Amino acid sequence: MPSKRNITSSPLGMPCLSMNRKEDYNKDYKEEVRSVDKLLKKPTLFLHACCGPCLTYPLTELVKHFEVTVGYINPNIYPEEEYTHRLGELERFVREFNKENKTAVRVISEKYHYQEYLEAVKGHESDPEGGERCTICHNIRLDESFKYAYDNHFDYFTSVMTVSSKKPSALLNEICINLSKKYSPVKYLKSDFKKEDGQLKGIIIAKQHSLYRQNYCGCSFSLAEREKKSL
Repeated sequence: MPSKRNITSSPLGMPCLSMNRKEDYNKDYKEEVRSVDKLLKKPTLFLHACCGPCLTYPLTELVKHFEVTVGYINPNIYPEEEYTHRLGELERFVREFNKENKTAVRVISEKYHYQEYLEAVKGHESDPEGGERCTICHNIRLDESFKYAYDNHFDYFTSVMTVSSKKPSALLNEICINLSKKYSPVKYLKSDFKKEDGQLKGIIIAKQHSLYRQNYCGCSFSLAEREKKSL
């Protein structure tokens, strides 16, 4: 587990996206794995995962090139029962995946600490979904996960979150590119897992494993917004 949490983040120090720059993160990913595949031994990769369904396709792809450890580091999820449920489904998928593919993917998780998330987003409670509160949330989770990769001497770090059409791949990559300077020598593996029907492939795998699919992102604010829309 992480030796020290670093979730007192604020928008200060977050990357500013250049809206004029169009980077192909999927192309960057392919170039990097081609380089990795030339190595005599698979490098280690710490993979941040928000839930089982989002993990499905990225894990299937990444185990071809890396020795993968999955990290469930998501202090934003509310309530605790939901946090535990998502973790349980993620762990079940990894167990089934390992059995089917003769792999040895491990899962690490942390204790529930939602109050620290609330402190980090204080003042942004009324932000709309996808606004600045979400940017802070992405930064919190990715920073804490990248730190785990650094503390435990992984070769690479990346996140499954770019597989979702509801997550801003450019922002997620820019946050991690910025963090990679802080956590060198761990290399950040750029990605856009939603490309080439990645999200659809993940949905198919999730259905094959009968994975629970949540209907809100995770925090109490997104839950309240979902409940309001359902009225």
